[in-house]
Amino acid sequence: MFKQIDQAIQKHDSIVISRHKAPDYDAYGAQFGLFYALKESFPRKNIYVIGDTNSLNRFRDFDNIDQTILNQSLMIIVDTAVEQMLFDQSFQHAKMLMVIDHHQNDSDLNPAIYYKDTEASSASELIARIIINNRYLLPQIAAKALYMGIVGDTGRFLFSSVKPETFQIAAKLLATGIDLNEIYNSMYVETLQAKKMKADYLKEVVISQHGVGYRFIDRDFLSLHQIDSFTASRSLANQLSGIKEIPIWANFTDDVASGRILCELRSREIPIVGVAKKYGGGGHLNACGCTLAQKEAIQDIIKDLDHLAEVHHG
Repeated sequence: MFKQIDQAIQKHDSIVISRHKAPDYDAYGAQFGLFYALKESFPRKNIYVIGDTNSLNRFRDFDNIDQTILNQSLMIIVDTAVEQMLFDQSFQHAKMLMVIDHHQNDSDLNPAIYYKDTEASSASELIARIIINNRYLLPQIAAKALYMGIVGDTGRFLFSSVKPETFQIAAKLLATGIDLNEIYNSMYVETLQAKKMKADYLKEVVISQHGVGYRFIDRDFLSLHQIDSFTASRSLANQLSGIKEIPIWANFTDDVASGRILCELRSREIPIVGVAKKYGGGGHLNACGCTLAQKEAIQDIIKDLDHLAEVHHG
């Protein structure tokens, strides 16, 4: 697979790197890690990054490209394999399509090359494997992006997705001289106001009969704390983690822009991705999500999660 990926990269003078919309640290890490590694390794190639952006972007602005560029480019999509997660349909115009992903979902993009490993901790780990195995150059800024992606998707190496290879790759990234203190400060140091918002969030948490904790974030909460829907959805998704009585937790956020409900599902041990898939989403076994058309569907999801908690605990 690594040789096949390398041959495709070597063959194309124009490469476009994309990922899922509403990016998290792993999406950014995989995208920018690959971008900077290829820029360093192939300085004569035209390499672009495209997509939407948010407050988690620690690297550079995105490129605006037209269909003419797409028609002659290899497009590499990272950290998703499904069309509904993309911010546009530009992949349809690419000369060749490659998808690199670690989620449970199968791809509906019909890529020429599909590198999928659901056992990998992150898409950033997959990109690091490609760079290392193909002996591409690994500049410090690429290593920083990849390390941030791995840290973000493993909860600082706490999740069960972490394998020995994850630490081996992290060690190689560290060997480039990246500054861990700077990385962790940029990712996790937050304002007093943010801490107060999280305290406010916990005030209205509901716990189901079998221990599913959840909260709905409405527009009043968003307005009071001056936070956008996406940031609230992602930053508050794990506020109920580490609580003994809560094996599964969920966060529902009113998406002001679309009028839909953003749903984030998490669990300590119980596989829950089937619930996310049932409602049109997907992700990892213990960390996944979906988007709901109506608020009424929240209670359906809670019932499904509550049933899983009941069955697991016997």
